Amino acid sequence: MAAFASELDGEVAPLDIGTRRLVAVRGANGDLRAYDADCPHRGAHLGHGGRVERGCLVCPFHGRRVGLGEPAGEGGRPWVREHEVVVCGDAVFVRLTDGPEDDRGLRTVLKELAATRPLVKAVEQPVAAAADLIVENAFDTDHFTALHKVHRVRGMRHSAGAHGELVMDGEFPMPASPWRGKDGGQGDAPRRQAAAPSYVPRFHARAFSPAVVVTEFGPSDEVHVIVTGAVPDGRGGCVARVAVGVGEGREDQLPMLVAGSRRALAEDIGVWEHLNPRVTPRYDAADAAVVAYREFCTGFTDLEPLETP
Repeated sequence: MAAFASELDGEVAPLDIGTRRLVAVRGANGDLRAYDADCPHRGAHLGHGGRVERGCLVCPFHGRRVGLGEPAGEGGRPWVREHEVVVCGDAVFVRLTDGPEDDRGLRTVLKELAATRPLVKAVEQPVAAAADLIVENAFDTDHFTALHKVHRVRGMRHSAGAHGELVMDGEFPMPASPWRGKDGGQGDAPRRQAAAPSYVPRFHARAFSPAVVVTEFGPSDEVHVIVTGAVPDGRGGCVARVAVGVGEGREDQLPMLVAGSRRALAEDIGVWEHLNPRVTPRYDAADAAVVAYREFCTGFTDLEPLETP
């Protein structure tokens, strides 16, 4: 997740991913497009002060006109390369043109979410820790109960997805739905609550890269989506972003989902920023999914400068 669309102010805005300098350009119809940000003339960042003029970006340094997305022919105007953008609600994803073409099905998932559960911003936070730690959380079973005080988890199993993504499945049995207030949405009926069935949401997480994981959480009739992304900042840390989505008619549950996401990320950061990366992990049987995630990460290169959705 490269950015939130609501934070890309104006017609032209910087959209850097780690050490990769990009510029976002918003068209007249509101569509977002992304390009390399370095002016071919002297390397000025086109996202800081550049402007659009007759289909070109005008460099803020010397006023040179830079073509967008394709060369103008031999000896023609300098140009910058375009990168694919996928927008899902407020969440903006970028696939770098020189990155891997295989997205493990992420584009399809994002397009489905845009139609059924458009994403809204929950939190954006710099983290003084490696980006891959953020996505790892979905596969670290023990931390849910130890750190986040989740009531219980059961049946947590990891597997390879149909498109090469890494999948985690399980259940989080709870006394009542956390989205419906203290009485689980039953009104003033504590006696009925004791006899009511437990709230058993499914936890279904899919990591498409060390940069993004899409989690579906809830029973079949109340599935919420939490998308967590992390972009390296080029200095050894990262920017973590969480976006959430709910089905039509459940918009009243968004505030609690956003608040829960912020609280959980804050608890995680308290651990991540004090980990010692020089310690050699001593994994045991309970860490099987984390080990699988670490093996999954080895299939990705350039994790520091690139985001690969």
